[in-house]
Amino acid sequence: MAMNKYRDRIINLGKEAGAQIVLPEMTDVRVREAARELISMDFDILNIEDFQDNLDIYLDFLNKLPFTDNWPADNLREFLNDPLHFAMAMVACDDADCLVAGAVNSSSEVIRSVIRMIGLRPTSNQVSSIFFMISPDGNNAFTFADCAVIPDPDSKQLAAIGAESAEFHQFLTGDEPLVAFLSFSTKGSASHYRVDRVRDAVEIFGNKYPQIIHDGEVQVDAAIIPEVNKLKIPNSPINGQANVLIFPNLDAGNIAYKITQRLGGYSAWGPLLQGLNKPVHDLSRGCSVEDIINVSAIAALQRNMYANV
Repeated sequence: MAMNKYRDRIINLGKEAGAQIVLPEMTDVRVREAARELISMDFDILNIEDFQDNLDIYLDFLNKLPFTDNWPADNLREFLNDPLHFAMAMVACDDADCLVAGAVNSSSEVIRSVIRMIGLRPTSNQVSSIFFMISPDGNNAFTFADCAVIPDPDSKQLAAIGAESAEFHQFLTGDEPLVAFLSFSTKGSASHYRVDRVRDAVEIFGNKYPQIIHDGEVQVDAAIIPEVNKLKIPNSPINGQANVLIFPNLDAGNIAYKITQRLGGYSAWGPLLQGLNKPVHDLSRGCSVEDIINVSAIAALQRNMYANV
């Protein structure tokens, strides 16, 4: 495999983190192959069968959660018979550091389970997602958000997505985040309530996170091409070099990442969930073995990120 500075960084730091990873979907051949490769790379992959003796601990934990109020014992046991839920209990009870799923379970199933059983970070009031996009030559990386969770975010949600995505990008890459709030308008070139929503998000973001370099509302060419940026937005703080792209809604974000992946040849890692109390990540059900390995490495690396929360 050709040198890929971002992938190499994440794989190496992920191994150094020493995190215990649980992959609950071992019925899928891709997950089993990814687990074998991760173990050969010195990642610590847990087997949920080795934790069956902790079932009573997990049942007690589950029984105390609001969504299981008045559940009979049989229902609690049946719920934990699902490997996804059992693995979530392992993470919630600190028997595992992180979890990666979605090869078999849908995104909605993964997200519902993690919200119910693990919950949000104290500093967050929403779950959103990023896709970490790496260029074919491995030398450029972008963070796209939100591409998988919040269909139609309001201005406050967009600002929060921008802040969490900037933090995640810097953590993954070591690069300073340059955040662009995207629209079909650049600095008032069009009038529409959707543009107003992005413009309001930029104002909120600037007031709350003035230390993060950002601009908006901007069209994508002005965000990432210096020559276009200079023409459309003289003296823009991002200089057409944005590396964190905040899309106005899920339609735009999801379409953009798939076009970038399929036509541009970029690697798309994700959807990576943010705002959660523990590192749990989703996978596309069309994921490859390499996708599972990459996302697992990010989850492992986040052991350090969450240790500082």
